[in-house]
Amino acid sequence: MSDYNDIAKRNPQGSVAVISSFGYEILDRSNLGQSLNELVAQEGEPALRKVMEIHPDKDVILELFGTNISNEDKKDCGCSSCSSKHKERNEHYMNATGNEGVTNTNSMTLAHQTNVILVVATLFIATALILKNK
Repeated sequence: MSDYNDIAKRNPQGSVAVISSFGYEILDRSNLGQSLNELVAQEGEPALRKVMEIHPDKDVILELFGTNISNEDKKDCGCSSCSSKHKERNEHYMNATGNEGVTNTNSMTLAHQTNVILVVATLFIATALILKNK
């Protein structure tokens, strides 16, 4: 059983209301699940949002999979104290705040050395080909 069939079976009045709100007529009330499916296929995300609003298990789903915002995060006002707390939470990620003076000199040195080696090798091969043709 699809979610649309489940929603239509457990909340037929809500299903009819959602379908009607998009300007569609309901010809066959026995197949509301298919009608909801077609509505979402035609109308896209706005229809999906309205269908999910009438989902009988919406509260349980939100409780299990919804985002939990702690009281500490709600108090973030943008002052320097809150900003420093936000920085402290991200410090264990390498360069999480962007290029703020953090440079990886080892990788830059390696890239520079590789470029030099490629240029020298190209010059060497070009010189060898020129001398061979003379």
